[in-house]
Amino acid sequence: MKSISYFLAATLIMLSFGCRKNSVELPEALVNAKAQVEEGFAALDTRMAAAVAHLNTVSLDTVQIRLKLQELMAASGNVSEFCFVTPEGILSMIEPPEYYYSQGTDISKQDHIVKSYETKLPVLSKTFQVVEGYYAVAYIHPIVQNNEIKGGIVAVIIPDYFLGEIIDPLVADADFEMWAMESGGRIIFDQDAEEIGLYLFTDPLYQDFSELLEAGRKIDDLDSGTTTYSFYQTGTTTKVTKLTYWNTVNIHGSLWKMVWVKAM
Repeated sequence: MKSISYFLAATLIMLSFGCRKNSVELPEALVNAKAQVEEGFAALDTRMAAAVAHLNTVSLDTVQIRLKLQELMAASGNVSEFCFVTPEGILSMIEPPEYYYSQGTDISKQDHIVKSYETKLPVLSKTFQVVEGYYAVAYIHPIVQNNEIKGGIVAVIIPDYFLGEIIDPLVADADFEMWAMESGGRIIFDQDAEEIGLYLFTDPLYQDFSELLEAGRKIDDLDSGTTTYSFYQTGTTTKVTKLTYWNTVNIHGSLWKMVWVKAM
């Protein structure tokens, strides 16, 4: 009986610690930011899935593909371009017209194309330099017929624009700030625009701030939590200690870390 009692006690302790992992109450703005990012991707998901379903019914007619790309652009103000990629990985059609010059480019080696065509599932890439020269993420929905890849619809998204539409209203006239990074440490949104695109763990700007690097590793490793670190007050060279909370947006396995900070 004693061994059973000890087992039950140990189990209760473990459960207690397990519950504590999620006991941090996150700031309302952070919760809202995550929800709005997820809603934005869910709406985009729905539009892209509907486009793929339609194209499957019209045998991938080129006129219909172009029309669908145009419809997607008209309905998606937070997307910079939509593309159709052939089964061979050729960037066959693009909207809007300002990017037509990139049509015909071979992007078959890009990681998100390879992964999506192998898994036959949607994929959100990490930030990279797209064919047109700017930095963005690519969100692909493959077109699959009878378990065979027939191409893919790709949305090209500039993360700081996408996130800025959500975060800017939340931080307007507030006493806190927000920033975001993708898993691995690349900053994809910051109120100090000069920091967008920097890598937290390697850029010289951050190397003298050991608390920030430690906080960054926690943020990268854990879904949510709270900590503190020292860094510059936004827009200044004044060093302050910042109270920090974060959560994680998971889009088909790609992780965006949403971070809330306030000077203490």
